Amino acid sequence: MSGQDYKQSTEILERSKYELTLAEFPTFPVAKSKMGAMKPRVFEDTITGKDGEPVKRIWMVIPHGNGGFGTPSTHATLFEILQIWKEQGFASQHIQFRSIFHLLKRMGKATGNSQYKQILKDLEILVGITIKAKNAFWDNKRRAYVDSTFHLFDSVSLYKETADGQATLEFAFIKASDYLFNNSILKNSLLSLPFGSKFFHGLTPVEQRLALYLSKVFRSQTVNKRELLEFANQIPLEVKEPKLIRQRIKIACKALMAKGFPLLAGYDFEKGADHKSEFVLFKRKGAPPNPKFPAPERRQKKLPTPVNAHGDLEYLTETILEFCGDTKSLNFYKKVARTVPRNIIFRALSEAKVSYDLSETKKSKAAHFTYLTRKYAKEFEIEL
Repeated sequence: MSGQDYKQSTEILERSKYELTLAEFPTFPVAKSKMGAMKPRVFEDTITGKDGEPVKRIWMVIPHGNGGFGTPSTHATLFEILQIWKEQGFASQHIQFRSIFHLLKRMGKATGNSQYKQILKDLEILVGITIKAKNAFWDNKRRAYVDSTFHLFDSVSLYKETADGQATLEFAFIKASDYLFNNSILKNSLLSLPFGSKFFHGLTPVEQRLALYLSKVFRSQTVNKRELLEFANQIPLEVKEPKLIRQRIKIACKALMAKGFPLLAGYDFEKGADHKSEFVLFKRKGAPPNPKFPAPERRQKKLPTPVNAHGDLEYLTETILEFCGDTKSLNFYKKVARTVPRNIIFRALSEAKVSYDLSETKKSKAAHFTYLTRKYAKEFEIEL
């Protein structure tokens, strides 16, 4: 492997973070909106919910009053802000990004006046768009589906030397909304991506959306199958003709594999049983890190009833495994996800992380997490 190939391979394997729900639902366009369309964008689908019931989800994005839905640049700006927030340990709602110049340099963009204005507009749109979600979230504590209307960010602040000059001083920050901070960050509803920031910014807008989507579904699936038109609306591809949809998906998939996206092995299209509907299939490279849990009817005989929502089990196991890094203990982590309440798991993870960062214990991260989990589980008479 050449030095350049090694550098690229290492960069791809760096893990960035992205908001779990935003990775799945369409929020930003992959092309400039035609004539600045201001009508809300609506995405609907049906999932299998509690006790196997079909649940209809609705995701509506209401555009910023002047900037609309933004452009692919707006999405790229959001991605980079999330990476800066990750580097700051998600410690506060105030994300210090220094300046627009600093953002442009991080994203590998030119630093001219037009680029400055574009990032400024992106930031304003990120503050101004509104999202309405129906059944898009499951609140495990309240055991209920959630309907929410929220903003991603509350405000952005820039600093300048003169009253009529550009903002150039390095004190800029954007404030995450209470909703984003409380429901994503504090609950650790974040997706670990198998690539870094440089790789992401080297993708086209459609490739970026596809990489995020596949990173989420391939956490637990080896094949992801979607109805073609529904999937096109989810990206969103902005085209209706199946021929054009297939063409764009093919181009994006081939490019992702050529650029080294580590999860995609292949793709295919097939007709439905009615010979009218059409589906797209994405095939994972390698097995998911967390194999699917047994179906509920089989689990009833072999495993205790999980205290956490069935849909959370794989996520909780992945979160534990990502922190501990001990794949030999995977079965134990799966048992923890099934039998230990979510709040206790995150308490143990949080305390183990703090102790590790401060070098307060000689135990490994995995050993300290196991110790804390057993300790707190015992307090609630939970056997591990």
